[in-house]
Order: sequence, then structure tokens, then C-alpha cells
Amino acid sequence: MMVLCILLAMLSLVLSLKLIYQRKLVQKVKKQIDFLIDRDTQTEIMVEKTDGTIQDLAASINHLLKKYRSMGQEIERSDTLFRDTITSLSHDLRTPLATANGYIQLLQKQDLTGEQKEYATIAGERISAVKLLLDQLFEFVRIEADELKLNCRNTDIHSVLRDVVASYYGDFEQKKCVPYIVIPNPPAIIWGDPDALTRIFSNVVYNALVHGEGNYQITAAIEEAQTVITIKNASSSIQQEDIPHLFDRFYTTDQSRTKKTTGLGLAIAQRLVTRMGGQIVASLQNGIFAIQVVFPIVNS
Repeated sequence: MMVLCILLAMLSLVLSLKLIYQRKLVQKVKKQIDFLIDRDTQTEIMVEKTDGTIQDLAASINHLLKKYRSMGQEIERSDTLFRDTITSLSHDLRTPLATANGYIQLLQKQDLTGEQKEYATIAGERISAVKLLLDQLFEFVRIEADELKLNCRNTDIHSVLRDVVASYYGDFEQKKCVPYIVIPNPPAIIWGDPDALTRIFSNVVYNALVHGEGNYQITAAIEEAQTVITIKNASSSIQQEDIPHLFDRFYTTDQSRTKKTTGLGLAIAQRLVTRMGGQIVASLQNGIFAIQVVFPIVNS
């Protein structure tokens, strides 16, 4: 009986030691995985050749890593090809588009009938829409490839916002809307690129004009060492399910594609805001759509 107890005790000890050893091996595998998560390396998981089960696990993980790396390389090649294609198309199409637009402008100066003027206007609008798409595609590709260099410096964001809003005065007049505008006179200095800020606000205001249906509000306020700029408008075309996707490239709520939108304006704005250390969010409440841009203010 005593011999049996001794044998059971020894067996229990052996199993305990083996379990402890396997746990250590699993911990080593975990540490190697944690090391590989944040690093672009071809290193594989290595384990001691003393435990077949752990070795099989490591082999499966290495197979998965190889497949993952292969997929990543393929995605990178596809993205590079996409960027190169868009860049080439943008360059190749700009000249003929400019020429066509010039002919349209000459045609509009001729003595045309009402119907002919309408056709010429529509053709001009279509050319402008294609040019806008190409310009935004080219700009988006440069941002994604990190080729667009920002010239950041201390910048009065309130001044930039005023200039952008003033440039769209005629567009608000055409919609017979008078926006509610509140931009404080004191400057709000942030660390940013004035041209990039102009592009951000232009894209957001243009989006509001395209999708908005009135009740425009453009406000700026300083809250807790941050400048908070909000652009609101009434809209029935934007739904709650659209909100998480509005900053995705090529996303548009206009399924018929009949409006002057490319689905890139807000995507460009979001990436520029992020690169300058700001935040941009969209919301929809009681039929009022809002985009809020937040930047930290530079300490004086």
C-alpha cells in the first residue's frame, strides 16, 4: 500500500513538473508573439525540441505568420499599384480636361439658343466634376503615401476659418441661405499648416453645401485649451448608419452619384486633421448633421 502511495506521489510530482515546464514553454511562445506584434520582421517562433505538442503549436503559428506576411506584402503591392495608377491617370487626364473646359468656355460665349446654353452648362459641370475627382484622388494618394509634406507653424485657425467661409459666400447666396456664424475675434493659435487647414475647412463646408438643406451654423469656441470648430446643417440624406463611414474613402450617401461629390473630401479632411494632431468627428441628432474639428491650442 505504501509503495503504491509513493508511486502515486512520484507520478503526481512528475506530472506537476511537466505541467510547469509546459507553462514556461507557452510563456516563451507568448513573449515571442508579443515581440513580433509590433515589429516588421521575418523571425519565426522558436521552441525547444523537447515537447512535441508545443512544437506543433509553434509550427502552426509560424505557418499562420508566413501566410499573414504574404497577404501583407500582396496588399502593399496592390496599394502601390493603385497609387501609381491614380497618379498616372491624374497627370494624363488633366491636359485634355483643361482643353475641353476651354472649348466649353468659348462655346458659352457664342450666341446660343436656350437649349444649347443648357447643354453647354451641363457639359461644363461634368468636366468640373471630373477635374475635382482627379484632383482629390491625386491629393488623397499623396496623403496616403505620406508624400504630402506639411509646413506646420503657429497658425491662427480662426483667421483661416474666416477666409474659407468668406470664399463660400456666393455659394450660400445661391442656396438662399444665410449661415449663422460665430468666430471669435481673438486668435486661436495652433500648430498647423495653413494650406492644410484651408483644405480641411473647404472640404467640410463644401460637404455641408452639397448635402445640407439649410439651418447652417459655423461656430468656433475655445474650450479647455482647445479650439472647437463646429459646422452644422439640416440634412435628410445622411442617416445614422452613415456616420461611422463618412470618413472612409469613396464613401458617399448619394447612391445615385448624381451630386457633385467624390466621397473623398471628408476622408482627406480626416487624414489631414489627424496628421496635425487634431480630431474630427461627425454626429447626427434630430435631423441636424454636425462635423466638429478640435485642435489643441499652443501655449503662449
